[in-house]
Amino acid sequence: MRVHIDKDTGRWIVTYFQEVHNHKMLDDTLTFMLPGHRRMNSAAIDQMNMMLKVGIKTPQIYASFVQTAGGCENVPFLKRDMYNRIDKQRRIIGGDASACLKLLQRMEVENPGMFVRHLADKDGRLVHLFWCDNCSQLDYEIFGDVLAFDATYRKNKYMCPLVVFSGVNHHNQTIVFAAALVANETEETYKWLLQQFLEGMKGKAPECVITDGHGAMKKAIGSVFPNSYHRLCAWHLLRNATSNISNPVFTSEFKKCMLFDYEVAEFEERWNNVVSELGLQDNPWVCDLYARRHMWATAHIRGNFFGGFRTTSRCEGLHSMLGKFVHSRHNLKDFVEQFFRCISQMRSREAFSDLQSTVGEMVLQSPLRSLERSAASVLTREIFLIFRPMLSRVCTLKVRSCTFTACSDIYSLFRSGDSAREWRISHYRNGSFFKCSCMRMETLGIPCDHIIAVFHHLDITKMPASVVLERWSKDARSRVRAFMEKGPFCWDSMVTCRNWMLNDLCRELCVLASARVDDFVDVTGKLRNEISHLKSKRVSPSGEGADPLLSSTLEDCVRDPQVLRHNKRRKFGVGRQPSSKGIKRCGICRAVGHNRLSCSQRHTHGQRHTAVDSGTQRRAVYEEADYSDYEDSWEECHLWSGHDTSEKHEEESCEEDHYLDVSLSEP
Repeated sequence: MRVHIDKDTGRWIVTYFQEVHNHKMLDDTLTFMLPGHRRMNSAAIDQMNMMLKVGIKTPQIYASFVQTAGGCENVPFLKRDMYNRIDKQRRIIGGDASACLKLLQRMEVENPGMFVRHLADKDGRLVHLFWCDNCSQLDYEIFGDVLAFDATYRKNKYMCPLVVFSGVNHHNQTIVFAAALVANETEETYKWLLQQFLEGMKGKAPECVITDGHGAMKKAIGSVFPNSYHRLCAWHLLRNATSNISNPVFTSEFKKCMLFDYEVAEFEERWNNVVSELGLQDNPWVCDLYARRHMWATAHIRGNFFGGFRTTSRCEGLHSMLGKFVHSRHNLKDFVEQFFRCISQMRSREAFSDLQSTVGEMVLQSPLRSLERSAASVLTREIFLIFRPMLSRVCTLKVRSCTFTACSDIYSLFRSGDSAREWRISHYRNGSFFKCSCMRMETLGIPCDHIIAVFHHLDITKMPASVVLERWSKDARSRVRAFMEKGPFCWDSMVTCRNWMLNDLCRELCVLASARVDDFVDVTGKLRNEISHLKSKRVSPSGEGADPLLSSTLEDCVRDPQVLRHNKRRKFGVGRQPSSKGIKRCGICRAVGHNRLSCSQRHTHGQRHTAVDSGTQRRAVYEEADYSDYEDSWEECHLWSGHDTSEKHEEESCEEDHYLDVSLSEP
């Protein structure tokens, strides 16, 4: 065929037409590849998007369509069409930042109570983005007494640091309160983040905060949370001590001063001794560390509740888990979707832990069967397993004396084999309150073995309500459950259960309705009518679709953030000395030219460690095991209790951090 257009009339004129085909006809098995025969319907697009949201790659998605249809020739589109559709969906809104903000706005419409805030610079580029959903706000209302936050990197294509605010629930699992993407880590940035966090949580500030000691974080916390107790991460402090002092003797003694349950006077004596012996009185880093002793020394922070936190290893483990869902190639919209997918998976594990704590009974192992049974009925399973060793340690405690006063009874206890060490437990009769001089009840939220010994002395067979912290009990969520049922809030697990139930019903319906033609026609018509009815409910009163992803009130002028070129920030207190990469030093004296075997200080170093360790272990064989091992059980428990046993591999990248964290307080 030959055609041309007439310029005068504007008509197309056929000047030549060949009626006989001059090329070979295409085989019927290849016609599905022609552009005119390829088309992705709405059902295929929705199924593809659903698979993309759960992290399935495009080639695997296409393979799933081929397997379902019984061959490539039965699929009405190609893999290339899927890539084109994905690219078109990403460009349908405009910029990446605008798409992300509109996605969050749609989530605000679907989940009333969700809190989203963003900040743009003078050029309209997105600088900071903060969000927390309604479930996170409810979690913070119950478990917001302890807050930990840290930054992680290389989780999106703009290399923006991700700041995650986390805590611990009644199953000793890590939970997320809020998250933010920031352009930098200055004091102004952290102030803005904490202010948005405070606003999103209805003005409730945490009682205690734990960070890695970054200077900008410290100043921002002091400004926004002036009444919150700030604790520094023990692992980062030990690493900084190794980097700045490079003396194994100081690191060993510093670890004991930081983690052992010394009295304040004993702590001051040991600190002064090690500083004077090593000649570090004028060292600026040591002086600054001592000035901040109220932020890291157990002797000074004892009595403040930290929920078992001593390090930011929970944050590191959370970052490792996020790495399974997000990576540096994700844009902002995909990043937010995958982030909520990760959070949803974490929350589903809490429901499984609730089931384990409710169904069945624990096997009693201690001699105090009544108290053990009472504790097992009140505490969650994970917390009870941490508490149970206290019941066995009661056998080594004895009541020395009892003093009766007008308002309380004071019991003096000592441990067999160490009569010099004494603990005082006050029993306030008016409210059955118990308070021990070791203050572990206030620090960990679980009664210590000294209080349990007084229970045994007084023949108390049931755990008093005053020694059961509500946040560790099975009914921890009872305060907000009634509000959740009456208000617009709902847990993710409820939505997931509804989805599962509908899927199961639809599968059964498909099997039954496809058996006969009349049933198929009847059910198909009913389903289409029901789908139209449900869609009409999601239309605004004006008659236009209420999908905020396409009709957003957010400003469309928000531009994408700039790609950060620098690497992650330098940790606080690390890297002050010149780099000595490639230089081998002695492990004892840190000098160059020999190793530990040929060092002249090898014998004196061994003798010193033997004397120090033996002197410490003789006096601390019980009390250090009481507190340090007890607190280590929290660290050991949270390594895997926050995650399913089959997911232990998610923590491999933080294995070294966790190992050091667990062994911090071993004498």
